[in-house]
Amino acid sequence: MILDLRVFEEFPASTTIAAGPGELSPFDGSVIRVDGVEADLAIQKSANEFFCQGQVAARMVLECARCLVKFETELTGPTDFIVCSAEDVARYSDGDNENYVRFLGNELRADIVEPVRQALVLALSMKPLCSEDCRGLCASCGANLNERTCDCKKETIDPRWDGLKNLNPE
Repeated sequence: MILDLRVFEEFPASTTIAAGPGELSPFDGSVIRVDGVEADLAIQKSANEFFCQGQVAARMVLECARCLVKFETELTGPTDFIVCSAEDVARYSDGDNENYVRFLGNELRADIVEPVRQALVLALSMKPLCSEDCRGLCASCGANLNERTCDCKKETIDPRWDGLKNLNPE
């Protein structure tokens, strides 16, 4: 995803940058495939720095943390980064350059894949679910409990607690 700042004559400016299927590789174990990404950016200029803020949206296929079924979803999240030359990063960043994106060579172009990826990582749930009421897999037989029920014995008692059964005789 290349942000080409040469096309803007005046600032502030806004743009949408899109990436098709396969241009952004999966960035987490639960991400199976990234089908498309769009970054809507508002750009401000100050001296040699370009301040970019906006929203990132991606269509992707994830694996459910409970039932392991693949499902499609869309993630959205904010992004905020600064584009400038490598010399300016050293001058302005005070050693903290994680929000800086460097120009490609001497041109006013920058690869914004990393800030887009970071926005999507933050938007991704720790445990992605295919639905809020996903019942998951049976711990005994591995059946997908969303599709069928199983006859496995559900009640298991830890044998270390057997001594407590005798405390309250009925």
